Amino acid sequence: MKNKKHRIIIISALITSSFVLAGARVANTRPGLMMRIPTSSNVKTPYLFRTGVSTEFHNFNPFNTAKGAFFEIEMGKGFSGGFSAVIPGDTTRLSKLKESQYNPPAEFGFHFQQRLYVYNDISVSVGLQDIVFRSDQTKEEMLSLNTSLLSAFVVLSSQKDLGEYKFNTYFGFGTGGLAPVMADTLDAEYQDGKLVQDTSGTTAGVFVGFLMKTPYFSRRGGMDIVGEFDGTGVNVGLRIPLTSDYRLNLGFTH
Repeated sequence: MKNKKHRIIIISALITSSFVLAGARVANTRPGLMMRIPTSSNVKTPYLFRTGVSTEFHNFNPFNTAKGAFFEIEMGKGFSGGFSAVIPGDTTRLSKLKESQYNPPAEFGFHFQQRLYVYNDISVSVGLQDIVFRSDQTKEEMLSLNTSLLSAFVVLSSQKDLGEYKFNTYFGFGTGGLAPVMADTLDAEYQDGKLVQDTSGTTAGVFVGFLMKTPYFSRRGGMDIVGEFDGTGVNVGLRIPLTSDYRLNLGFTH
């Protein structure tokens, strides 16, 4: 058992693939084990780092996808950080998607989190998520800060051992991208050479989620069932272990 844990720490790669229906923020490209919401844990992660790729399928006819890659590391004393690079999907209305000339800009995101409190199976963490810089070809600077997605959050976690099953629950409060209405998920349309979006909406809200670790594929770490409300809608998914170091994530988002 000790050798297995040592190997996970040295070779800690995670490959993900998400089959989803909508949403401009790519799922599974942020720190933590959930699809879009932040998490907390009462123990240090058993790996040195996690990395992977993710693809969202927004529509099949016409074909529309979003792609991303991520890197996550816990640096010690409960502080962790992550980096993600994303090519969003086309946010043009479905009826005009075939004729759209919109070229989504690349986005580079930074994510930071600090564990503040641990008591038995409960932990509390705070952080900043989606500090996103976008490659904007219409401006002189190479990268511009996209403040509509910036999210400050606090999350409370409970981790219960139920025999063969383990059940984690998460409840938190967040701003920006974790609010009930987000600028990047509102109706958008490509008009007269510009992307037009309604940016009105609330700026703070709650999120909840659960992760249940099952005994299936236990030799490879166990299969996880994931469900969450990210402030706007419900996401569900599976985390299937391919080996002790590689996982395939499948899911549906709102």
